[in-house]
Amino acid sequence: MASRQKDRKDSSSSDSAGAVIRNISQNSSNFNTSGNGTRTSPTGANGVGPQSPLRRNRLRAATATGGVNLENFEGVPEDEVFMHILDLLEMQDEFDSSMASDRDSEVGDDLSSVASDLDEDEEEWDPRDESSWRLPPLDVTKAIQDLRQRRLPNLEVCKKILRSVIVHYAAQPNVIHVPAPEVGSRFVIVGDLHGHFGDLIHLLEDHGEPSAGPKGAIRFLFNGDFVDRGTWGPEVLLLLYALKIKFPTAVFLNRGNHEDQSQNQLPDNGFVHSHCTRAFGGEAVTMYHLCRRSFKELPLCHVIGGEVFVVHGGLPMDPIVTLSDINSIDRRHDVPIKHCALMGYPKGQKVIAKKDLNGKDGEKVFKGSKGRLCERVRKSNDAICRFMGGGSQDEVVVKISGAPELEEDVEIVYTSEKERQRQRQYRIFVALLWSDPVMKPSQRGPSKRGAGAFFDSKVTQEFLKVNKLKVLLRSHEKRSDGFSIEHQNGKGHMIAATVFSASNYPRGAGEPMGNKAAVVVMEPKEAGSLASSLVSWPAWRVGFTEGLMSNSKVSEEMKNKFQEAQAALTLGPRARALAKLRELTYCVRPQLLGYWQAIDTEAGGVLSREHWARGMRACVIADDDFPWEWLEPYMLKSLDLEFNYAVFLSQYGNSLARKLASRFYGGSMMSILPGVKTKADIEAAWNTVDRNGDGRLSYQELRPILRSASSGFNDDTDKITMEDHIYSLLCIMDRDKTGFVDREEFVSSMMGFLTGESLVETSFSMESFEGKPGAAPQTGRRSGCPASRGIEDQMSEWTDEEISQCLASTQGVIRALSTTTGCASAVFQVLDEDSDGAIDREEFRKGLRQLLAGLPVMRNMSKWEPLLWKLVDEDGSGLVSPHEMNLAFSVRETLSI
Repeated sequence: MASRQKDRKDSSSSDSAGAVIRNISQNSSNFNTSGNGTRTSPTGANGVGPQSPLRRNRLRAATATGGVNLENFEGVPEDEVFMHILDLLEMQDEFDSSMASDRDSEVGDDLSSVASDLDEDEEEWDPRDESSWRLPPLDVTKAIQDLRQRRLPNLEVCKKILRSVIVHYAAQPNVIHVPAPEVGSRFVIVGDLHGHFGDLIHLLEDHGEPSAGPKGAIRFLFNGDFVDRGTWGPEVLLLLYALKIKFPTAVFLNRGNHEDQSQNQLPDNGFVHSHCTRAFGGEAVTMYHLCRRSFKELPLCHVIGGEVFVVHGGLPMDPIVTLSDINSIDRRHDVPIKHCALMGYPKGQKVIAKKDLNGKDGEKVFKGSKGRLCERVRKSNDAICRFMGGGSQDEVVVKISGAPELEEDVEIVYTSEKERQRQRQYRIFVALLWSDPVMKPSQRGPSKRGAGAFFDSKVTQEFLKVNKLKVLLRSHEKRSDGFSIEHQNGKGHMIAATVFSASNYPRGAGEPMGNKAAVVVMEPKEAGSLASSLVSWPAWRVGFTEGLMSNSKVSEEMKNKFQEAQAALTLGPRARALAKLRELTYCVRPQLLGYWQAIDTEAGGVLSREHWARGMRACVIADDDFPWEWLEPYMLKSLDLEFNYAVFLSQYGNSLARKLASRFYGGSMMSILPGVKTKADIEAAWNTVDRNGDGRLSYQELRPILRSASSGFNDDTDKITMEDHIYSLLCIMDRDKTGFVDREEFVSSMMGFLTGESLVETSFSMESFEGKPGAAPQTGRRSGCPASRGIEDQMSEWTDEEISQCLASTQGVIRALSTTTGCASAVFQVLDEDSDGAIDREEFRKGLRQLLAGLPVMRNMSKWEPLLWKLVDEDGSGLVSPHEMNLAFSVRETLSI
């Protein structure tokens, strides 16, 4: 924690900012909290919570149960709050998934409810009124036909599909027993689909439509994770639900960990604010409410023929878990991750030392001492336990096994037997949806995902024996061939396996090394041979071009290096926190624009400031305890009751991306209207672009037009980078900063591209970046600037495709940094391996390989890397200085707004 203490010493609080905060606190809404989990100190840089008692107590009071408002920060020095924000940012980083991992999702150690705007205006309907949910058979058939063509039925039909599933499962238990398939019939178990529409259609075409007939029946069990990641989650979900309605005894559904608001609300997953918005427009929130309610009704597992146990995730560490235990769980709420946030226990769980323990300061904590579990030590199975005694407190690192019966260092203490049983149910519930199998007993214990457990073959065999079952089938993890055997018994028979049915996950089509998808099929040839009839169907790989949610994340090794380099910097907490927030905001500008445009029914580009915090919570950091409202004056920089969201987003930029922008965006825009040569041509073509005839283009309208038309987007363009391109192009044309492009702006921009005018500098001057005080915004070409001409001359030698890939790599580096606590200055320290104060070409290339690992653009690194090197090495010295690296990859804030 030396770096944290240095921050406090070197930085000073801002009285003026504090006054602004106090002024707006009287009119600010409460932060939302949920459950009864009072927040303890978040994790620090070395995995141990901050040590300042004054700060810890103040901020604990500020985030106590019962609602948090800005008044709770009254009297807390500005730097103390910014240190708290840094803690929260590090906690977000700690549970961020790694590109090196096959795991599709992870969670933070404190999950709250979905953003507050999703808890309002829920549509009420009465299940007793059959007209509100029952669909005639012909309407169901037509809906299935439409959905198989990826066409959404009308909104009322979509609502009735969701309501019908809610009504159906309302009377069903957590464990559904399904008869064994008859001889000659087929039972297909499908793993994660994650909105991959092409994979769903492939498997339906491969196996045929569901049928429950007496002979040749074809039944399907879809094993959770229908939504998130893939763009077509709403269509996949509705098609599965419609098939369930039409074939209730031939289609079965399990809940997955992504059938939960804690995952749906995350920007990387996209189901709430991207996929539902795309599918349902202004009704997105209402429709998501129905989806969310349907998720809570889905069963947790199925038992087929009394032999095969099918569950999305896996098993808990708790011994002797029975099907009756699972049936006793109250499943009809969000997955209770927050109650198991600390390796199966709630934060603050009471414990008693089972033996003498050595404290961190060297003092002994004696057997029988009372304490509380405070936080996990990074991703280990160790936890910080704080013991009180004699008016002092000692912190001890204890080993956690994940179930009270298994703990060796501490005894888990409950206030009542009812509380003990309730916590056990929470652990089982979470484990069924989140756990993963491991091969070695030494790997067994709490999951590194932050929820569920790592269970080995011993746990599997015990569960199967207790419940008189033979095989456990689960999904939840990508497998290269779509299927893998996880555990075998002493005789070599399979007792646990994984099936995953989304190919090329999660990045999309065009990946020659992308994973295959598979299903598990049971086709018994004779009665009594169910478990032995399990086979993995031939795997497939379907091109998936619709995905939007890819992201670059760095390895744990590099994250640790960034943290060490960051600790050596002398930036104060305010500067560090705001720099990271700029970076995070920059990376989700398209999502923020889409979110705010969906709310802006008047299309005026202005919203009440309450929507600012809601948007930031929905798209940037979803934790309800993150103090976005407190940050408003620092980021909005205005006390106005409304804010212009397009202006707010336009203030964040990257200099290297801008150097590449003019050339790339010109080609992209002209691809929309190939062959136009005059203003009259452009004016005549406007009606073909403004398809809904409202006189303006939104981000949602411009996206499909450019995606289908632009030759600049290819298989080596990262999908999120593509969204960045489209967003930036809209901003360039949106000269009056309303968030929309009207006819005049469109025509003017197209004429500018035709005549070679640079619109990039006009809309956003490089000299306006912060750190250049007194610089006046410039317009038009910087024709008098030799450096500018040199850059243009260099880029004229490169193709549009190479410039596009160079731009994609730049954005990829920034996105990778956004998943760490590091900044661009820390990047230099990490890449300068020989510590000579400069980065040479080989160090630069090695750093790119680490930062961009897994991105499609890396397939052609040799083509675009020379241009990127030239642009970063501005003085042509053959070495990159700290200033050049910082300028190239930092997200800066302009003063022009």
